[in-house]
Amino acid sequence: MKRTWTVLAMFLAIALLVQSIRLVIPMIPGPVNMFLIGSLLNTVMVLSIWHTDSRWAAVIGGVLPLGAFVQGQLPIVWMIPVVAGGNIVFTLWAGFFRHSRLLYLAPVVKAVLLYSGTMIVGQLLELPEAMMAIMLFMMSWPQLVTGMVGIFLARKISTKISFAR
Repeated sequence: MKRTWTVLAMFLAIALLVQSIRLVIPMIPGPVNMFLIGSLLNTVMVLSIWHTDSRWAAVIGGVLPLGAFVQGQLPIVWMIPVVAGGNIVFTLWAGFFRHSRLLYLAPVVKAVLLYSGTMIVGQLLELPEAMMAIMLFMMSWPQLVTGMVGIFLARKISTKISFAR
């Protein structure tokens, strides 16, 4: 169990570093930033559950929206639980269906959760249309792309790395 916590801590540190790329290299255009960092974060979330076989790996996805909010990537605090929920479900789905074709539905489920959660938050807070349009875009098909890329990269990387047991 000690090994699992150590590996999870390592993956959390990697995820937080990846998320901070936008602070180190701020000139990356917004859409490129979203697709690059989103894909890498999804990769880390998938690798974390595959290499620990622990549901605790989902905590990484729960922590990431806090960093995104602090960095200004999530415009309102009420989006933190929405994004955390989508990330947690994505990670758990990827772990449970690792050896099944159903694995590739993880990004779909995540996108549906994020989009519908954003709709609910937007309606409850009566957010301006322009803000809603941007948030709904970010939580729609780009989530499918970054999730699929994340799974693909995790499959490629997973065969190259191992951790001593």
